[in-house]
This record gives sequence, C-alpha cells and structure tokens, in this order.
Amino acid sequence: MRWEVLMNKHIFFFIICASVLLQLVFATNISAQIRLNEIEVDTPSGISEPCEYIEVLGAAGSLVPPNTFFLSIDGESGNYGMVDYIVNLGGAKFGSNGTITIVTSSDVCAGRSYPRETTVVKSSSFAMGFGAETFLLAASTRAKLLFEGQDLDANDDGKIDPSFGLTPIDGIAWVADPSFGKVYGGAPKIFQGDNEVPDAATRFPGDLAAFSASSWYYGEVAPPDNSTQYAAPKSANFPGDGVLTPGAPNKGTAPRTQSSRRGATHKGQ
Repeated sequence: MRWEVLMNKHIFFFIICASVLLQLVFATNISAQIRLNEIEVDTPSGISEPCEYIEVLGAAGSLVPPNTFFLSIDGESGNYGMVDYIVNLGGAKFGSNGTITIVTSSDVCAGRSYPRETTVVKSSSFAMGFGAETFLLAASTRAKLLFEGQDLDANDDGKIDPSFGLTPIDGIAWVADPSFGKVYGGAPKIFQGDNEVPDAATRFPGDLAAFSASSWYYGEVAPPDNSTQYAAPKSANFPGDGVLTPGAPNKGTAPRTQSSRRGATHKGQ
C-alpha cells in the first residue's frame, strides 16, 4: 500500500512538471511568432500626440503569453534607459486579422477608427519618446518592476539591467545623434543621423524577420493628425504604395531582394 501511494505521488509530480514544461514551451513558441508591425510615434500636431499607436502582429485568435510587454525606452543623454511608454500585453487576444493595436487611453484620435478585426489595447502611458528611442517587445520574469519612468539602465552602459528579467522578442530603434543616443535590447537602428527622427515606421508585409532594419520603411506623417499618408523625408527603401494602416494589414511592396525573407530570430540583450 505504501509503495502504491509513493508511486501515485511520483506520477502526480511527473504530470505537474510535464504540464508546466509544455506551457512554457507553448508560451515560448507563441512569443517567437510575435512581431512589432507598425508604429506611429509623432503625429503632425505640435501640441499633443492623439493619434500615435503601436501595432503588434501574431497568430489570429492566439493569446499573448503572460508578462509580454511593449516598451518605449529613452536613449537620450540624461534619460538613458527610462521607460517612456509601457503596456503589458499578456493575455490579450490577437484579432481575426492577426493584429493588436495599442493606443493611449488618455487621448482620442478624432476621425480615426480601427477595424473590428483588430484587438485594441489601451495604455495609461501618455506618449512615446521623440528623440533617440527603442521600441521593444519583450517578455519579463520580473513584471512588477516594470512601469513608466523606471530606469532600465542604472549605470548608463547601454544595456538593460539583468535584474528586470527581460527577454527581447522584437524591436526597432532610431537615434538623431549616434554619438550620444543609445539603443536597447538588440534593436537595430533603422534611422540615424543629424536630422529629425521619423514620425512612423511600417514593416513590409510578409517579412517576419525579427530585429531586422531592412524589414521596415519609415517617414514623416502628412497632416492632419489622423492622416495615414507618409510624407518626406522618407527612407531610401520607401515603397511606392507605402501607407500607414492602423489596425489593418500592412501595405508596401518590398524591394525584390528582400521579398522572400522569413522569420529569422535574434537572441540577446
């Protein structure tokens, strides 16, 4: 009898461990499929940013794994590593078109509506940074340590401190002055120079490569605030049919050399 009880305990323990392992593997696989898809940071308004948004791409109908965050991280001197904008996407369900659209809860973009095929998630953060900035999707094992205003780089070395338990999933960045601007989480600089940083950026449809600068095109946004039209200056690879598509599938014909790219992965911090 004692032997049977012991065996039952071992079997129960094995089942629990196997279940936890399968959940971790499943969450990891889902995370690997999530991509940053489109971002509008600076709208034409010189006063506020009512129409900024972040679009995340994933498998239609799937759930975002717990404690998966979008973070806008400041890379300007004096504010290195500060979280300017944050939203915990864990548990959110991708819409039927495979997108989640993040908007600011404190402002409304007049004249703009989002398709019902996307899932709209609201953030209490006010606005993303306008200068050197990293836009990062990441999973965290220390979710309670993450909030707007948190310093992820206490020693200003350009690396996210390990204490936050962040694992980057995908992201992009831009800097106005490469000599001073820092980039976090392994995100590629899709723009750098002395000019004003872009207003918005779009991933080429079908290009699921993570942390890939060539997967994106960018530009300014033409007035009015709710416009979806890009304006000059634009990226060198800007497609003739490039346009913002808030909450809808992206548009933009990729250059022939990259039209066959598929999901490369990146690890590191």
